[in-house]
Formats: sequence, structure tokens, C-alpha cells
Amino acid sequence: MMLQTTRAPNTFAPVKLPDIDNGRYVPLGVLIARVRLWNRWSVIATANRAGVKEQTIRKIENGERQLTRVPTIMRLADALEMPREQLFNWVVKEQEYRAARKEA
Repeated sequence: MMLQTTRAPNTFAPVKLPDIDNGRYVPLGVLIARVRLWNRWSVIATANRAGVKEQTIRKIENGERQLTRVPTIMRLADALEMPREQLFNWVVKEQEYRAARKEA
């Protein structure tokens, strides 16, 4: 059974993280884990809310898997009760960081 969010996705307040808000790079998986833990949700609960496998959440949080599919990003943002746009921005920053490291 997949849990549903209680509010519409566009009503979620942005997640405030001082290091991110000050322009510091933090790996995407760490950010997702922070939001999940802040809400006191287990990996299993978060996976159920997002409609993905538990292993997927673990791999994302450990940096072993990238978020690339738009539907997955949208479901995960909704599951984490954060604005979709904010998670998309985090995904883009992660991709830019990875690309810059490849070029270096």
C-alpha cells in the first residue's frame, strides 16, 4: 500500500538548510537523507510514500544512484513533502557538480 501525501505538492514549504542556502555543495543523497530524518521517516516509509523500492532510496542516499527520471523526482519530492522545484534544483546542482569533477 502506497501512502498518499496529505497536501497538494505545490503547497509544501521549501526546505531550509543553512549550508545549501549559503551556496555550499552538499551531495544530493545527503540532502534527501536529512529531509527524511528531519521528518522522522524510515527508508521504508519514504520508499512507500514515493512508490519506489527501499533499495532505491538507500542507493540515492549513498550516492550509488542518480535521480534522472522526472516522475521519480516528482514522487520523491511529494513523499518528502517539499516543493518539486526545490528537489529539481538540487538534482541539477548535483549533475553540474558531477560534470565539473569529470572535466577536472
